[in-house]
Amino acid sequence: MRHLVLTPLACILVTASTCASPSSPQATSRSEPPHCAKTFVNAITTSDATPGVWDCLSPAYQNRLEGQGDRVFAVDVPLWTRYRYLGVDHNIALFDLTVNGTVEPAVYNPPVSHVIMAVYLDSAGKVDHAKAATPS
Repeated sequence: MRHLVLTPLACILVTASTCASPSSPQATSRSEPPHCAKTFVNAITTSDATPGVWDCLSPAYQNRLEGQGDRVFAVDVPLWTRYRYLGVDHNIALFDLTVNGTVEPAVYNPPVSHVIMAVYLDSAGKVDHAKAATPS
């Protein structure tokens, strides 16, 4: 099962790093992530409400969530604590997230310290969904 999750991620990473030329309009090498991707990742790496995160979610994503508003991802102990932006390809922004050392060990078995998250943006630049995978 773990291999199946990592295979699509590996394809995304290979595509992001090798297939698109720097002059291609689909791939960009930004020093900052797209606004809504950054707002979303800020929201999932903190226990506080994140201003603007609700407006950065697509209506489809909003409908899949149990809560609403800028506190939708605010929890006492976030699963991730920091992020590092890796790049963007087409509508996918990639991040390296640091796993919170205080989360229940059963969440990641075997334990890991980082996950790679792909944040998928819709045509308006809003977050439509996100997927995390553990590096092997």
